[in-house]
Amino acid sequence: MKRIVKVLCLSAMLLGMSVAAQAQFRQSVFLNGNIPTGDFGRNTSGGPDLSLFGGPATTNGVPLTYEEIGKDASVGFGLGYRASYRFDVGMGMVAPFVNIDFLWNTISGKWSDKYADAKLNAPTYFNIPLLGGVTYIYDELPWSDIAAYGEFGVGTDFLWITSEGDKDNPIGSYAYKSTFAFAWMLGAGAFFGEHVSAGLYYYGMGKHNIDYTKGTLNDNTAANNQLIANEAAGMGRQRRSVGSVMLRIGFHF
Repeated sequence: MKRIVKVLCLSAMLLGMSVAAQAQFRQSVFLNGNIPTGDFGRNTSGGPDLSLFGGPATTNGVPLTYEEIGKDASVGFGLGYRASYRFDVGMGMVAPFVNIDFLWNTISGKWSDKYADAKLNAPTYFNIPLLGGVTYIYDELPWSDIAAYGEFGVGTDFLWITSEGDKDNPIGSYAYKSTFAFAWMLGAGAFFGEHVSAGLYYYGMGKHNIDYTKGTLNDNTAANNQLIANEAAGMGRQRRSVGSVMLRIGFHF
């Protein structure tokens, strides 16, 4: 019996060494271009008249405030990094990975012009999705230098919205809490040789709660007054669904 156990242990060790020997550690960097979807890309009509809540009146609908912030994002850009291991499975390769992206979107052009005209700071949106997943690479295509792939990942997205309004007037400046939400992505594309890939993706970055930051910018007096009025009217917490259709160009080494 002991001999059988030793043989099984030795076999398992040799199998593990064989799999490890076939595994290929890869690092990748990505250039991302994204088109916002969900509430993130939805048109906004502008913020409320803040004079009704003890704050300054809006100028051409800006600042957007808690009412409309998190919408009307422009086409954006970003960078990504990935660490993965590739395993040959006979009919292609499987590659578990950990992936992080830094995505940047401004407010759309029509609104950025209104902020400029009003001499107010426009908000900027940053998303940082951190995902783990797996890629399947099929390299038995008729073209020797091209391989197809598909992949899926899940994780979390961090949304940071920069402050907006008049930075020199605490009552007229609005800051927002950074939030996390469940995120996922699905993508497919092709490798061109060993070091370059291109793919089309959808990133679902969850539903983020939009709240004012407390204890900064003179407690955001006007913003808090507005929030109290919203809650008294039964409007509750604002939520934004955030997503992006994304083109990713990858460089692998």
